[in-house]
Amino acid sequence: MNNVRRRTILVAAALWIRCDTASGDSLQDFQVRDSAGIQIVENRGDIPEFGLPGPAALRLGRQDGPPEYQMFRVPDAVELDDGSVVVVSQIEPLVRIFAPDGTLRAHFGSLGEGPREFGLPQRVWKAGADSLVIYDWRNRRLAYWTAGGSFLSVNPMRPLPAAPLPGGRFRDGTVLVTSLLMTRSRDFAWSPLIGLRYAGSGALRDTVFNVPGWHLGPVDIAGETRLMPRHFEGLAGAAALDDAIALTTGDAYEVSILDPGGRPTRRVRWTGRDRTVTRAHVDAAREETIRGAPPEERQQAVRFFDAAPAAEEFGTVSGLRAAPAGGLWVEEWRRPGDPEGQRWLAFDGAGRLLGRLALPANMTLTRVGERHLIVIEQDELDIEYVSLYPLPPALVVSEGSR
Repeated sequence: MNNVRRRTILVAAALWIRCDTASGDSLQDFQVRDSAGIQIVENRGDIPEFGLPGPAALRLGRQDGPPEYQMFRVPDAVELDDGSVVVVSQIEPLVRIFAPDGTLRAHFGSLGEGPREFGLPQRVWKAGADSLVIYDWRNRRLAYWTAGGSFLSVNPMRPLPAAPLPGGRFRDGTVLVTSLLMTRSRDFAWSPLIGLRYAGSGALRDTVFNVPGWHLGPVDIAGETRLMPRHFEGLAGAAALDDAIALTTGDAYEVSILDPGGRPTRRVRWTGRDRTVTRAHVDAAREETIRGAPPEERQQAVRFFDAAPAAEEFGTVSGLRAAPAGGLWVEEWRRPGDPEGQRWLAFDGAGRLLGRLALPANMTLTRVGERHLIVIEQDELDIEYVSLYPLPPALVVSEGSR
């Protein structure tokens, strides 16, 4: 099901580009046309496949040794222009700045509500050449620090909805926040996802979108009614790009690009698999749920799984990440039986699909940088690491690609 309203195509003329496969460029057919003033980008054909090229350029984290070099509950990290890496940790909470060789250069933060403290930091962004912005979820504010670890200011974000999630920071310093507004109904109904844009001062500037977010309904579990989604059904999500918003409904092979005010400017589409959910898919997912649960929790896991119905079609998108030069990375929806590990589609600033990157099952992509991918790794002992891997050359996006 597609919740993005399609418009009548006014201009049918198309520009087709076939990339040279010998050059290592995309094997995709790339079509651009106009529909009522909105650019429609179609990507068709085989998708080039990539893995991580070689060993990590930098790996932060240790099993033993000084605690400041150990990683716990890292939600985000960012590479600075000089090659230093800023790591956010939620267990202390603490923000650490490492030199390009992995040496700890500075750290700041502790648990609390004071100006130099954090409740639950979730994201860190660069603010110019020598400043940082930390989104503090629990304290509902933006904290500004220098890249050397000196405190600048904290700006409360008012008003904020329930369960606000950071969607990213725009080039002009404004911040995108999304929130799912839970809707209770006697049957399954769509709870809206809203997008709010805040000034760097923390003041609410405007609401930039309101779309169907998650299909939730009441289910009975051991006599208790709970709101749950249908199995396999997609959910909406958004990410701030340099000067645009990427928005997915999660139920189409498409991402809408909006300007910072919420006006649609482009739709980026690609070819995906048949989305039909079969009985075999449901049975396989149930078996995966049982195998993945600890033995003492398997009965409860089965009760939860059996309580919710299955959707008719699979979701399409599990996550979005901004990339340099207006690029976008899209995490593909994993189905029962698919290989473990995230699979990401890389698009340049014009919406051209460059390729697919498959990550090992123990890695989670947190940031696409100009030179490196930043991933969170866990080894066989569940020790956490922050690793920087070189970008495959074919997936590097330049400013001229827009």
